[in-house]
Amino acid sequence: MNLIQKYYDAFCTNSDREAFCLQDEKYSYREFFQFVNGCRQLLESQPGFKPQMPVGVLCHENVETYAAVFAVWFSGGIFVPLNPEMPVAANRELIRKFQLKYVIEPVENNNPAQFEGAKVLENKNLVSEKNHPLFKWKENHTLYILNTSGSTGTPKNVPVSLKNLTAFIEGYLEKYPELNADDKFLQTYELTADAAFTGYLIPFLLGAAVYSVPHNTFKPFAVAKILSEKPVTWVKATPTLVACLRPFFSSFHLPQVRHFHFGGEALPADLVSAWRLCVPNAEISNGYGPTETSVTAAIYKCSPGESVKAKNNIVSIGQPFKEVEIFVKPLSRKKENVGELYIGGPQVMIGYWFSEKQPFKMLNVNGKRQKFYPTGDKVFWDNDGLLYFLGRLNDQVKINGYRIDLVEIEHAVRKLTPGTGNVAAIATEKQEGLKQLVVFIENFNGNGKKITEQMALHFPSYKIPEKIVGVPEFPLNRSGKTDKKKLEAYFLSIQNHD
Repeated sequence: MNLIQKYYDAFCTNSDREAFCLQDEKYSYREFFQFVNGCRQLLESQPGFKPQMPVGVLCHENVETYAAVFAVWFSGGIFVPLNPEMPVAANRELIRKFQLKYVIEPVENNNPAQFEGAKVLENKNLVSEKNHPLFKWKENHTLYILNTSGSTGTPKNVPVSLKNLTAFIEGYLEKYPELNADDKFLQTYELTADAAFTGYLIPFLLGAAVYSVPHNTFKPFAVAKILSEKPVTWVKATPTLVACLRPFFSSFHLPQVRHFHFGGEALPADLVSAWRLCVPNAEISNGYGPTETSVTAAIYKCSPGESVKAKNNIVSIGQPFKEVEIFVKPLSRKKENVGELYIGGPQVMIGYWFSEKQPFKMLNVNGKRQKFYPTGDKVFWDNDGLLYFLGRLNDQVKINGYRIDLVEIEHAVRKLTPGTGNVAAIATEKQEGLKQLVVFIENFNGNGKKITEQMALHFPSYKIPEKIVGVPEFPLNRSGKTDKKKLEAYFLSIQNHD
């Protein structure tokens, strides 16, 4: 029985159990399945629709969006998440790139022209009690495609197959055998991010309940409200989200939370130490995994009362899932346990979507030649088999859980300021646990606000710099390259004088 069939059966078997809750609105699995069937009938009735066709879904935070994902899968389609807050031009580019004929819109659409080239299918309040036979999935069939930054500044398109996602789900459940249908999962991530999959794919398979965070609210406070009022037992969140609540930690007492799972960016150990007082009965875990390796490839778990293992104040990323192959390529002969992390095994994507250039390396590991994905992350591997994240080897950073390629940002700003000099982007700490994106432009005396306004026409909000700083001349290091550490120090100095 394949993974998609298991979801279909889980929806049928758990029909009377709670499936989804948004604020005070609850839906049983029977009701949720009716939303899935209604959307599925709409999609399959469209002329020209066929299995393994990419289908866009505008990811609003409502029950119809979650239902649309499974409607696409039960029909054999490829789920392509679209962010409704992205600029129109950006979503049109994705529609063109993936040749989307159909975009499912889970709210009333007042401007279908914004999805030029694709037909908008509204599934708001669309339900049906009629079940249809499932598409017969094969392991190599693609389930979803995510758009992510690449090391060259050009976004990459990551397709994840049934085989990839099945390996992730099985690996996760092997790490958490105690999870069951009585758990209540809080899903805090944007639905266009692969981190969100953990928050609803695991519970829906178990027959457990998914609690969702309302849209158009300040997410940290909304999460705090749900945790204080609802019987949530499992949470996954970015360190940044929790750091936003740090001034209010003394007011939180959440003994019902049994699992608090961090992911998306490096996890500060001091943040965990402070937060554990709020969730005294929770096992703390820290997940790691590039999009190319299907959501999460390694995880660290720390029981209540146990000391957190960390290096340089960053919590360990633990050990790989059962089918994940790990290889650490040493950066020097003197430190063979420090190097770039390579990941292999069935969770690794088959290759970027319609791209001639692929990132893989063939390595001889454990007596056989295998395909590995080079993560670009520097790690330390200790004698107990635990991995520790030490930073990036290139210019990608994580801000609030989003992977951002600084090369991409620099390229965009450079195009908007053709008469100036060099451009450099950094991620620097705004306050404890919170980072911001800052761009420096050499020999620039113009209006930084105009640059950010122009970027907002083509980029999502998390890629827009918070600060544009003009610098007469860039400092150089001994290799003749721009010294970003000195630029950051300069920025912090002028901030302190403001």
